Amino acid sequence: MKKFQPSTDKTPRYTVKDVAEIMNLTPYAVRYYDNSGLIPGIQRANANVRLFSDYSLSWLRLVHCLRTTGLSVEGVRHYINLCLQGDSTIPERAAMIFQQEKVLRDQIRELKKQMEVLKYKKAYYENLLLHSDDDTCNPATYQNEPNILQTAARKK
Repeated sequence: MKKFQPSTDKTPRYTVKDVAEIMNLTPYAVRYYDNSGLIPGIQRANANVRLFSDYSLSWLRLVHCLRTTGLSVEGVRHYINLCLQGDSTIPERAAMIFQQEKVLRDQIRELKKQMEVLKYKKAYYENLLLHSDDDTCNPATYQNEPNILQTAARKK
């Protein structure tokens, strides 16, 4: 696994558009994170144009990761403020990261369940299309749709 290596280079070089492309985010999301005070180190050029450095991109990567795992904007802001306070906050920051890892593991477990449902339906429709059969698994027209999760579990 490649280590996450934050940058200390604070040379302003990227616009919101650049950052959106680099991070695969919308410009709106980038501005939202900045307006929410979640990205330290952003500078402003003439006409108040945001300029990001590799340093601020490192923060944005972390912010986006935490938000994607479900941490609230307030929670992310608290985490960022703890980081800026220094090493004395390591225990609290660690606890937050451990909690978000648990949240993410729970999300992954739930997504795997949903993937099983989709796999079942995909195989069902492939078979239906191949054999031109009647749809016996449509909740809108039939009352006897099988329990998809139990059916998928039996196949394992």
